[in-house]
Amino acid sequence: MCGDKFVNMRSLRIRISIELLFIALILPSTYLLEKVSREKGLELGTIIRVQDKLSGSLVSLMGVDVLKSLMHQQYPGDPGAKGPTLLYAIGALGLSGYKQVEVKGLKKGQLLMADQQSLNQSYVLAFNEHGTVDLIDLKSKGSPIVQDVSEINKIE
Repeated sequence: MCGDKFVNMRSLRIRISIELLFIALILPSTYLLEKVSREKGLELGTIIRVQDKLSGSLVSLMGVDVLKSLMHQQYPGDPGAKGPTLLYAIGALGLSGYKQVEVKGLKKGQLLMADQQSLNQSYVLAFNEHGTVDLIDLKSKGSPIVQDVSEINKIE
């Protein structure tokens, strides 16, 4: 009987050790996976970096799925909506007290610098066919101002 307790205790210790080792391997793996997927999303434009340029701090990372949710909040039940307005997205992100906003695309040189007075409801973060968003001006009906938006920055 005493031998059975010893065997049970030993097998219990082995199982606990294996489970602790399993946990010790899973935690770093999940952090690494999250980092790789975030970097890939930033690279592809499916995640938009929102920063405060004055303080140099990251305000948030916003995925395209969040923008779809914002579009449904701003235009509930509207099948013709192209995406949320830039002002709505900025407000939802909690950016306030800005005088200028900069919107950058994945391609070098594509950007919009706008002050608070020139931002209006016609600037829309429109979804495109490859899973990212373009900044368009509904009034001008032309090509996108910024293709594949990658950053929204508070300048002043």
